[in-house]
Amino acid sequence: MNIGIVSGKGGAGKTLVAVNLAYTASKYSKVTLYDLDVEEPNSFLFFNEIEYNSEKVKVMIPSVDAEKCNSCGICSKVCEFNAIINLDNKTLVFPELCHSCYSCLELCPKNAITEGVKEIGEIRTSVNSEISLIEGRLSINETAAPALIREVKKKINGKSFIRIFDSPPGTSCSVVEAIKDVNYIVLVAEPTIFGSHDFRLMADTIKSLNKKFGVIINKHTKENDMIENYCLENRIEIIGTIPLSFDIATTNAHGKLICENDSYLSLLFKNIFESILEKSNGMLV
Repeated sequence: MNIGIVSGKGGAGKTLVAVNLAYTASKYSKVTLYDLDVEEPNSFLFFNEIEYNSEKVKVMIPSVDAEKCNSCGICSKVCEFNAIINLDNKTLVFPELCHSCYSCLELCPKNAITEGVKEIGEIRTSVNSEISLIEGRLSINETAAPALIREVKKKINGKSFIRIFDSPPGTSCSVVEAIKDVNYIVLVAEPTIFGSHDFRLMADTIKSLNKKFGVIINKHTKENDMIENYCLENRIEIIGTIPLSFDIATTNAHGKLICENDSYLSLLFKNIFESILEKSNGMLV
């Protein structure tokens, strides 16, 4: 069972929900938490690592043999991202734009293009007494976040019944890559003007993917009901609300799980987890 955690904007509380939901789920079943926010992963801050290993992630970039290349321009025409272009009698490659689709390599009539290699980041795997944590870390100045996310998701732990994907914020290609094959999506919303705007964009994105989803309102107050009203008007289910609280903010800022020693929040996340199982036709093992 794969559960995606998303938010329309950064700072809405996506990671807060992901780590506490993973901890709660670990009381019922084996859990793996995938931190797919590869540009700024921070789920590891909430868990004490017992075991740890890392592996570098490399992708293909085209390497052009100038002696074989006749500057026919086919590679440039088939590249959707302008990562390879022909200028006079020279073919130039821009690795930062390459998406490693192999089109130029496969369609070159002179076999002038071969596989080059570029390192884009690393995958860290750690285990503690509660959960397994697998995270991607994109290298500085790299832009190939979707490629790294794909590699992280290949590390599927077959021993875990519950897999939680902490996705990047927003509605970019990276987010779609992170959640395209999940069973259920949790959309974390922040009841502010900016939060409401980006929440609506994310809700529309999820609907376009035909995914089941529910909403958790973080920093909730009785005075601000803009998210609740929108959900009511559009028949979107709210599966939980986390109150606006200085204590919650402080606990989270110190890298502590808010549900670990708080009976109210422990019950809240238990109810959220059971609601997700029900809505996604999951079952406890």
